[in-house]
Amino acid sequence: MVLNALLKAHPDLVVEAEALATRILDNAAWESIGDEVEHALRLLPLKALGARVGYHPGRGYTHECDAASEIVEETLAPYLDDITRRLALGMTASAHQTAAGVLAGLHACDGEHGGDSLLGYASEIQNYAYSVFALLKKHRAPLPAALYEVACPNWMHLYNG
Repeated sequence: MVLNALLKAHPDLVVEAEALATRILDNAAWESIGDEVEHALRLLPLKALGARVGYHPGRGYTHECDAASEIVEETLAPYLDDITRRLALGMTASAHQTAAGVLAGLHACDGEHGGDSLLGYASEIQNYAYSVFALLKKHRAPLPAALYEVACPNWMHLYNG
């Protein structure tokens, strides 16, 4: 809101603000995004399941594995939205960096299924990679194989770009 008000008051800054925003958005590095995603996933508190597990009127019974999967999906949603936004702006390389980062973060958490963290209750971590693939496929912007292989080297069997 403040930025919009400022740009309305100073329309001569619109072009410069758009250029700056483009540079910031276009400066994504998959490694840092991967670290951010891994950190976000590993810090999901196990106690977050408490409010979601069990019987809920109008919804029925929610199993802890379903609740954990919902929480993981909600954690990944802003990153998927960011990929969509970058693709819509024609920033395919930046979207690929973000997608590779999400995949790298997921890959770093592989093997947590069955553990005693929230990720231990969620479905196999590689299953969440399919939402990234579906998003890129929808926009006809498959991730370059070389970037995919670097971001998540043991998951080449998932790749069908």
